[in-house]
Amino acid sequence: MPDNPAMSPNEILDFAIGRERKAQEIYLAYARATDRKSFGQLLLTMADMEKEHERQLQELKGKRNWAPALADAAENFTVEETFKEIPFSPDLDYGDFLIMVVQKESEAEKLYLRLEAAAATAEVRRLFRHLAGEEKKHRDWAQERYDTDVRRDN
Repeated sequence: MPDNPAMSPNEILDFAIGRERKAQEIYLAYARATDRKSFGQLLLTMADMEKEHERQLQELKGKRNWAPALADAAENFTVEETFKEIPFSPDLDYGDFLIMVVQKESEAEKLYLRLEAAAATAEVRRLFRHLAGEEKKHRDWAQERYDTDVRRDN
């Protein structure tokens, strides 16, 4: 029996939903902990966007007959192969927090691109393409903040 068995379509969506919830928690916690007011506001906006991603995934999960659209993804999808737990603490240094955001958003983008490629229906492919694009925007925003605020100071 393999150590990392493939996941069912339902487990894949639950995994993605869980990642969106975790992102919300992280952004809200850091928004509360930071003394950078405008940065905190941006994090609250990002948390809202992640909540919307969660809603869209929940909506997909609530539709009838969505699971066959992810049957190909389910055959080969395991959590451990591309996703690592990135430690978070609300007292992370600003630069370390931005690096964590870049990593998490990059992984989320890869997840959704992978699911888009494996999806069997245009509707599901569009959803995952949209989510991948949103995660790319988040990653690019964090990278820009890092380059502007952290690298400039070093």
